[in-house]
Amino acid sequence: MDHAIAVITSIIYALAGLVMQLIAFIDGLLIGFMNDLHVPPHIQTILLVVVAIALIIMAIRLLGGVFATLIVILLLLLVLHRVDPGLGMTHGGSTASGTSSKI
Repeated sequence: MDHAIAVITSIIYALAGLVMQLIAFIDGLLIGFMNDLHVPPHIQTILLVVVAIALIIMAIRLLGGVFATLIVILLLLLVLHRVDPGLGMTHGGSTASGTSSKI
């Protein structure tokens, strides 16, 4: 159960990291482009804020369902783990106490 929770959490973090990396990449491209065009710094700031907001909204619209599904799965796993902390898969025929059952 702990492994499943860790996997879902890492997927959420990875997706969030990808979104942030994409926003940073586009931000860097726009800064370089606006510097080449000699756009004043205060105008650059305004444009970058508008573009960042647009990218965040786009990411939420594109990945919102994925994030919602992952969060629901994570919450279900956390509830199951709270209800039955010993719930989990056994490995190699071992019992809950960790000993092998050879009858």
